[in-house]
Amino acid sequence: MPRRRARALLKVTLAATATAVAASSVPAELAGAQSLSVRVDGLDRGARPAFRSTTAVGTFVPGQPVRVEFVRDGAVVAARQVGVQADGTFRARSPRLTAPGRYRVRAIAGPVVATSRPFRLRFPDLGRGDRGRAVEALHRALRRMHFRAPKGARYTAATARAVLAYRKVNWMAWTGRASSDVLSRVLRGRGAFKLRHPRAGRHVEVDLARQVMALADGREVRHVFHISSGAPGTPSDRGHFRVYRRQPGYNRLGMLDSVYYNRGEAIHGYRSVPTYPASHGCVRSALADARFIYGWVRLGMSIHVY
Repeated sequence: MPRRRARALLKVTLAATATAVAASSVPAELAGAQSLSVRVDGLDRGARPAFRSTTAVGTFVPGQPVRVEFVRDGAVVAARQVGVQADGTFRARSPRLTAPGRYRVRAIAGPVVATSRPFRLRFPDLGRGDRGRAVEALHRALRRMHFRAPKGARYTAATARAVLAYRKVNWMAWTGRASSDVLSRVLRGRGAFKLRHPRAGRHVEVDLARQVMALADGREVRHVFHISSGAPGTPSDRGHFRVYRRQPGYNRLGMLDSVYYNRGEAIHGYRSVPTYPASHGCVRSALADARFIYGWVRLGMSIHVY
């Protein structure tokens, strides 16, 4: 027999022997993948309410251990080791699921693996007066993107202003309500403000088209606010300016904590800050934000209005 053919036959024989040994090492009751199954309890139309636990339910050989994994976008976010009950069923509960993405449940018993159908999280619509874990998560996610959101689990006027600023930055409807779509996007970390002048050092940017203002330190956005600039008849000037005067407290026009940068135009707090341009050329912020902005801005600081 030619040497090349003998080597080929030897390789085939060894491979067949290894396969037979591997198969014989698996217990007979575990060898069939059809005996292991797993699903998500109460899954409705491929979606589950966010900020709640999810229960995996499955069947397998009684007395056997099963590892249950909760997987989001291919990554394991939680795992549980459970035993199969005498009736052949097992259950495992996840922690609260809050991150958007595509989820599955995977059950593993030795060499046998079963996977559930995929599902996504269903996020609530949030507005003034709402409270709970979803609101708390919204606040944290907004602050991570430097929108001026409060802490806590109650949806307040400050929450609405931060959501409004987020909506403006992302060309969404100008309201202070966090729809399920807004909540999902925010929790993904999508939609942060991007600076137009990242080399300007510590500075302020006022975006007239989107009616928002950002306080920045070099390339880093620090805080983003909802503002109202000059009305069509008295528009805010565009350009690069520097702060030349700071006036604390209220003046006779009702302007609070004013920072002047251009021939009388100033960034200041005001009792009325609508979603549209309404001032006489100034950049209005909410009264509740005025003291913070005033303390952050310094004399000589660059103000970019565009």
